[in-house]
Amino acid sequence: MTQGLWAILSPLLINMTMGVIAWRLKWLTFSGGCSAVLAGFIIYRFLGIGGWVILMMFFITATILGKLSRTIMRNVGSDLQKKGGTRDWLQVLANGGIATTAALFSGFGGGTLALVAFGAALAASTADTWAGEAGILSKKSPVSILTFRPVPTGMSGGVSLLGTVSSLLGSSMIALAWYATFANYSDENWMFLASVVAVSGIIGSLVDSYLGATIQGHYYDPDRDQITEHEERDGKKLALCRGVRWIDNDVVNLMSNTIAVLLALGFSLIFL
Repeated sequence: MTQGLWAILSPLLINMTMGVIAWRLKWLTFSGGCSAVLAGFIIYRFLGIGGWVILMMFFITATILGKLSRTIMRNVGSDLQKKGGTRDWLQVLANGGIATTAALFSGFGGGTLALVAFGAALAASTADTWAGEAGILSKKSPVSILTFRPVPTGMSGGVSLLGTVSSLLGSSMIALAWYATFANYSDENWMFLASVVAVSGIIGSLVDSYLGATIQGHYYDPDRDQITEHEERDGKKLALCRGVRWIDNDVVNLMSNTIAVLLALGFSLIFL
């Protein structure tokens, strides 16, 4: 009875501590901290410390990279983007909701497919975040994933060589950690599944850029002669000039994450 209670309390206390630290460091808003505590608790409870460490690899590296890049570039692109570097509950949901759901499925008998979904979801989130944050540091202007013409730094739908390489590295990092944590080393199929996790993460990042350039809502600010993700400024509602009004970056992140997971599951079913 005592061991069962501690199995619940220990991950809860660890994640509450991490949530408070992240909130005090302004990595998360209060709502973001509460959501992150819940996600971290579920992942720790059902996938153990190994799964939780993979989650922390995404969260900590993405946050630190974001803080560094925005400090170095003095918030370049912040006037274009709707949200800043402090994540709220919607951003936590968009980047970690599917991974958390996969952890739940794993805990209730989801097997290897649930583990693949977990890995692919975090690989996609890491690849996309690393690409965006590192891409800001590129000396060359990003180009539109659709037209390959230069776009302002920080605009959704823009890609750069530095961002693409960072995407590959971020996704590969998660895939390697996933393999080290969950794989049966005597079964060669697990190496293939780790490759699926890595490739799905990279594809998810590219899909995110494509959706950002096509269906994500962008607005025209006549006072600044600028296209932005902000729906309104100075109390004035801006006119929609591209995409769908209710689709913002959080929705795009969730959609690309979902596509990455579905691709990973589809490829995995071939060998399972």
